[in-house]
Amino acid sequence: MFINLIVISNFMTIEQLLLFWILLDSPYMLYLAFRIAKNGYKKTKIKDLVTILIPAYNEGVCIEKTLKSCIKQTYRPLEIIVINDGSTDNTKEVVENFIKKHKEHDIKLINQENRGKASAMNNGLKHAKGKYIVTIDADSYLKRDAIERITEKFYSEDIGAVAGNIIPISQSKILGFIQKVEYELGIRVMRNAQSYFGGVVCTPGAFSIYKKDALKRFEEGTITEDFDTSIAILERGYKVIASIDAVCYTQAPASISDLIKQRVRWQQGAYEVFAKHMFTKKRLAVSIEMFIIFFYAFYGLFPRLMIYLYPIVWSSFYALIVFFMYSCMIYSIQLSLGRPENKKMYLIMPLFIAYYYTIILYSSLVAQIKVIKNNTRWEKLKRYHM
Repeated sequence: MFINLIVISNFMTIEQLLLFWILLDSPYMLYLAFRIAKNGYKKTKIKDLVTILIPAYNEGVCIEKTLKSCIKQTYRPLEIIVINDGSTDNTKEVVENFIKKHKEHDIKLINQENRGKASAMNNGLKHAKGKYIVTIDADSYLKRDAIERITEKFYSEDIGAVAGNIIPISQSKILGFIQKVEYELGIRVMRNAQSYFGGVVCTPGAFSIYKKDALKRFEEGTITEDFDTSIAILERGYKVIASIDAVCYTQAPASISDLIKQRVRWQQGAYEVFAKHMFTKKRLAVSIEMFIIFFYAFYGLFPRLMIYLYPIVWSSFYALIVFFMYSCMIYSIQLSLGRPENKKMYLIMPLFIAYYYTIILYSSLVAQIKVIKNNTRWEKLKRYHM
């Protein structure tokens, strides 16, 4: 496919290549946008025990705020299990002190050797008594009614998991705001659209909930266990949906280098999950969704790179401007369908487009190289007080 694109580029003008992108690539963006869920108002009330799993590796600087947000939840009954995955900082001491100060709450600490996030969560799952399992990253904290809101989405027996609404917080004002636009598009639009068919392909580790009978275990063997686990639940015949009202705030990268590390890991994990599940039996809707996602990731990537390279080679700068303006229009339409609360997001759209078509595409290329080299090293990001 890559060779074909290179051959095609030698015979196409920049105008034809731009038309190629408009006709084949951008329709996917609108396809997702217009599939916004219409069943978002369905809800129920459950009163079963919910277990919160918090895997932690060197999270001493921020895990106390995570725990505070858990014990302040309006939902009851709750049990909280922290799995210390061989931390070398003061994570263990911070959690132990917190438990001593809040003995009225059901909080447990499990210590294990460093075996990775998925292994830590599976260890916690063995000790979980709840009918429903919530996962929260130790660098995240919940809005006070988050668990109450996310449990309301189990209005049907065939719903196996629900993805929460993740809002990034960052010490970098500009970079943080750009990431908020990205999350707004990814969660309020794309994930909400996937929710319409019960086919959300990633339940974020930062905040999601699972029906224990549907979960079975957290998938291991890939570096994005949340994506992997969501696909496995879909393959068992359950629906996976999203809740916009269940809000979780999570630390976002504050530097370009950390941002690239995170995005490379996400995209590498996505490729690994696709390779793992693409030939297994699954529901038709999920098969179509996965095909479109990866058609977009692989096939859409190279025409865009060609768009960037052509103006350099042929000095066709005006085509780059047209491409840039068209991208702003497409993403602004998507953003409007998500009804963002902060209208300033529209003003920053040109900066977001520049960010998306440089950092994200570069991360995609690096991720593909890592997959080929079978490089599964975990790149931990810098933590800070929340």
